[in-house]
Amino acid sequence: MAEFNLPPPAPFLAVPGEPPVPWNNWLDSFNTYIEAMDLSTISDKRRTALLRHCLGTEGQRIFRALGSAPTFTAAVSLLRNHFAGKERVLLRRYRLRKRHQRPGESIQSYVANLRDLASSCNYGTLQDEIIRDQLIEGTLCEKTREKLLLESDNLQLDGAIKIALQVEAALECSTMLTDRSAAYTRPPAILTQQLQPEQAHYNDHALCMASHVDSCMDTDTGMPVQQAHRQTNRSSCGNCGASSHNSRASNCPARGKICKNCSKYNHFAKVCRSAPATSSTQHRPLVSSHSQHERTEIRTVSTNHVSFRTCTVQLGEVGLPLLLDTGAAVSLLNLATYYKFFSHLPLQQPSTALCGYGRSKIDIVGTLQVPVHYGTKHLPSFTFHVAKRGANLLGLDLFTGLGFTLRDDSGSAIHQVTCTWQQNWPTLFDGLGCLTAFTHRPLVNPEVTPVMQPLRRIPFALRDDVTKDLQAQLDAGIIEPVNAAPWISNLVIATKKSGGIRTCVDLRAVNKAVVPDKYPLPTAEELTAQFHGSTIFTKLDLRQGYLQVPLHAASRDLTTFVTHAGVFRYTRMPFGLNSAPSCFQKVMSTILAGIPGVAVYLDDIVVHGPDLHIHDCRLHRVFSALLQNNLTLNGGKCTFAAPAVEFVGFRLSAKGIAPLMSNIEAVHRIPEPTSASQVASFLGMTAYYLRFLPHYSQTTAPLRQLLKKDEPWAWTAACSDAVRSLKSQLSTAPVLAHFDPVCPTIVTCDASAGALGAVLSQLQNGIERPVAFASRALSPTEQRYSVGEREALACVWACERWHLYLYGRLFTLRTDHQSLTTLLSASGTGHKPLRLHRWADRLRQYDYQLKFTPGRDNVVADLLSRSFDAPTPTVLPDDNETDLVQMLYAPLQSVVSLEELKQASEQDPTLSTLRTYIRTGWPAHVLEELATFARVKHELSCWEEVCVSRGFCTVVPSGLRARVLSMAHEGHLGIVKVKQRCRDLVWWPGIDHDIEALVRDCAACLLSGKTGQSAPPPLQPLAWPSRPWEHIQLDICGEIHGHAVPHHQRFLVVVYDLHSKWPEVVPVGTVTAQAIVDILDSLFTRWGLPLTLTTDNGPQLISAEFSSYLSNKGIKHIRTAYYNPQANGGVERFNQTLKNGIRAHLVQGCTFQTALNQTLMHYRASKHTTTQASPASLMLGREMELPLDRLRTQRVAEPATRCTQEKQAVTRHQREMKQRFDKAHRVKKSIIQVSDWVRARRPQRCNKMASFWSDPLQVS
Repeated sequence: MAEFNLPPPAPFLAVPGEPPVPWNNWLDSFNTYIEAMDLSTISDKRRTALLRHCLGTEGQRIFRALGSAPTFTAAVSLLRNHFAGKERVLLRRYRLRKRHQRPGESIQSYVANLRDLASSCNYGTLQDEIIRDQLIEGTLCEKTREKLLLESDNLQLDGAIKIALQVEAALECSTMLTDRSAAYTRPPAILTQQLQPEQAHYNDHALCMASHVDSCMDTDTGMPVQQAHRQTNRSSCGNCGASSHNSRASNCPARGKICKNCSKYNHFAKVCRSAPATSSTQHRPLVSSHSQHERTEIRTVSTNHVSFRTCTVQLGEVGLPLLLDTGAAVSLLNLATYYKFFSHLPLQQPSTALCGYGRSKIDIVGTLQVPVHYGTKHLPSFTFHVAKRGANLLGLDLFTGLGFTLRDDSGSAIHQVTCTWQQNWPTLFDGLGCLTAFTHRPLVNPEVTPVMQPLRRIPFALRDDVTKDLQAQLDAGIIEPVNAAPWISNLVIATKKSGGIRTCVDLRAVNKAVVPDKYPLPTAEELTAQFHGSTIFTKLDLRQGYLQVPLHAASRDLTTFVTHAGVFRYTRMPFGLNSAPSCFQKVMSTILAGIPGVAVYLDDIVVHGPDLHIHDCRLHRVFSALLQNNLTLNGGKCTFAAPAVEFVGFRLSAKGIAPLMSNIEAVHRIPEPTSASQVASFLGMTAYYLRFLPHYSQTTAPLRQLLKKDEPWAWTAACSDAVRSLKSQLSTAPVLAHFDPVCPTIVTCDASAGALGAVLSQLQNGIERPVAFASRALSPTEQRYSVGEREALACVWACERWHLYLYGRLFTLRTDHQSLTTLLSASGTGHKPLRLHRWADRLRQYDYQLKFTPGRDNVVADLLSRSFDAPTPTVLPDDNETDLVQMLYAPLQSVVSLEELKQASEQDPTLSTLRTYIRTGWPAHVLEELATFARVKHELSCWEEVCVSRGFCTVVPSGLRARVLSMAHEGHLGIVKVKQRCRDLVWWPGIDHDIEALVRDCAACLLSGKTGQSAPPPLQPLAWPSRPWEHIQLDICGEIHGHAVPHHQRFLVVVYDLHSKWPEVVPVGTVTAQAIVDILDSLFTRWGLPLTLTTDNGPQLISAEFSSYLSNKGIKHIRTAYYNPQANGGVERFNQTLKNGIRAHLVQGCTFQTALNQTLMHYRASKHTTTQASPASLMLGREMELPLDRLRTQRVAEPATRCTQEKQAVTRHQREMKQRFDKAHRVKKSIIQVSDWVRARRPQRCNKMASFWSDPLQVS
């Protein structure tokens, strides 16, 4: 087995197209990997399987198409014939002749590539001569070409290479001398040298300037650049600037040269003394040390005095001043700053070596990714290099990423690091485009019956915004009004992060009839395989991408939706249609086909290239294709020529592909455990991904040691290292997977009392792997939500947080709260709290399937919900006092005008008949609906021709009565005051009853407690059990405080038999579920098992452990309703007697145990009011002997009919108690049914303005 782990070679052919590496070269790399990993001894079958695995997706497809290969040798031969045998010699020679030296490519590398190409061209003995000629023709250096052409015809290849290397070395030395002598004209720069063969370099597009960065520290001397330069000049040559000799040396290269500045002899222009002593601006292009062919323009402004400019930037949660240094290619943090502020974040291995401008090496300990904020600018993840020492620098990468502009003292812009793409292509960024050569017509299953959904009313507070949005879509031609259609859907209103709204259509019913398009979306491997070698990236975002695709006229009825403003349908392809993603991917892939360096995923496009020139050429072709097809871009969401961009959950840069920091920061923020239970919870989460974690047992050994019984708690450095190691492994490959658009997606949510947690995962190759972790704290208001509402909030928050991944695709939403599978289901609205209605509306924009998973299997999200971030406004918090806004919000009632009263009176048929009777006389018999008017006919009269009054009170037409009552109750006064107000002004038959109903049913008055005290239902006594210990009640009395109460007896577990009224009381120090189970076991050993046990809803009594215990014993468990202790009245009433008795004995100086024993003994022996017998006689079949009983002369024989008499006594007592209760409380029969939603009156309120009533609860 190998002693080290090497990565396998890159996939030979991941996507369709030409292989990036010739077959023979790739096969050599594969064989080298086999030898290095000591895999030569494995079986032929396994070696063939390893070869197929390394071929990549497209390579595997081709291999399967070529037929079967029984051996490894046959497989290699089959692939070689396909990939290496199909190019003809002429084509290979053509490739060789077209191969020229590339920018930044050394002579040695260029010659090596020529040898590789020529090896398969069958040149024979002429091969070296052909390579020599191609070297002369293809070199980029004119001096090298001139030098080689001056040689004789007998020049051999080795001699040509030697000459070319000498010229290359001489030019590099000359460049270094020139750069060093001109160092005073520029601030110090940090130059990157890639560890890979291709060196990183600046490009002409990324020109940078230093504004008022007048002087920085020289990396060699530690002094300001100008001071170091003056000291250097004392020992350097004044004619050429070199430090190897003085100005009198005879070998000075400036001897006999003419200065280009003053035209005098024997010195160079760079040290010319004829130039002005000071210059306000010097523009001096310098050759970058990255490559002799790439130049970076560095300009220095006003270099006469020393000043340092800093800029305070928000890094994560820390505001940090950074030294502005646009000459630095990357941004730096020193190690002290990292340990002070960012030690909780992991350092990554650096992929570049850094050096100062004087080529002094900078000690880099790693790279750090943190979010960056500056003003309105936000970079979700940015890479800083962490150095052992030095200043914290804001380099060119962060300078360009934040879009900074440098200005001089006059305020005129010197240079702005932005692109002019939008200015050069204004049409491409203007308005909403529309495809001209494509129309979407989804296929519909004719067997599905069209659905016409009823209108869902939009809250008044949102109607203005919805109306404006609909009008904007009408003006843009996105929708059109219609009268009717077979399919009718509803709007779904979603809130944007910016505060606006997004209108979507709930097309779930339509999607059942639409046959999905099967055009494949690209996989993660296909998307990421093409970015190798690219250093410049542009990300383009289509403006409302789907809405730029026209919808066929025959398919528009599918998208019809109803609103308060009318019925509309789409003329463009809407979001939410299940055929839209594949259709749009097909359109974009067709439009951009044939353009290299372009990755497309739906409406996101990334253009990339190894350098700026190639990148710009590709971007120009993309813009031309988009413009030709009449598509437009959203300029505000586009990023141009950036060193890194985010794309479908990845961070793309020259370093490769990395996960987003936002996806793993929740794992890194999990605190170190402080107790054994927290250690167990942490290990439960990590064990969920056990298959991906190497050496798991060895890593977790220090943590598992803490879980051993009787092991003292001792957190050591080894434990901290184990936690850090596990968190690091969880947030990197192979545990953390890249998001694959093709794989099934799962969102797992959980909520604790103080936070929310969620995991985004995917099933990749049949294994569930995490893609992102997230958590956040709950606000104080959210912490008061019920358990079900917190779990629902977690679902909404997780879906909206990962909107980029989830929108427009089917995914599974998992929760460990089973009731949510009904409350958030897609079918119907049902009776549920308004808050859940709103959250369900917000989730309708997603296509998901709710799935219940037991809490024991939800360990990851559960731990994240207990290790959280600060609250974020992703999900808008709801306040308890505003959860009815959508239903109750309404402006003040408008006044009923005289004209409205006249018009309504004239149109009312009843008042029309009344006017006739008043004017012409009343008949002997009238209709039943006019009988009330007939009884007061002498008080009725007409006024204003059409209005009717009763005395001085206006008779209100039926159409205005609701508005008049609302006006009368506008101040939310009580029934009496509203009646008094109306009796002087208006009247109609039954007005008193209408006023009572209005005030009684007013939701605002109900929640404020004005009319909420409803009559209780009739008393329902429990049936008396037929025998002892058949039905018992259990309650926890305490916690009992007092100096006489021992700590281990501060709780009393009370068990009460409903037949005999016999109590059992056990004092304990803790009331966990296990402690109660142990007590019941002891009691059941003496008295046997009961049939029924009634308890309240204490957390111990509804736990899974307690429920499982009763279920195993076959005992029926009845739980009382919330806020209703009367349902457990027997044991509750005994608790009062028990506490009174104990309190009285303690006053007499008894101990707590003695007081408890005395109270129990006398209670058991005393006759009970209900049964008219003592608990002891019914439980034990005999009376208990007390000291007072010894004064009795003789025993009284127990009657044979004792039980019958006691039953009659209980029945009689319960009947009398029910009659007294019902009469005293004016009870009313309850109309509440199972599964109805009700509000319970709160026993306490948090403040005087809070509602008396709880959130809606479901009757079960």
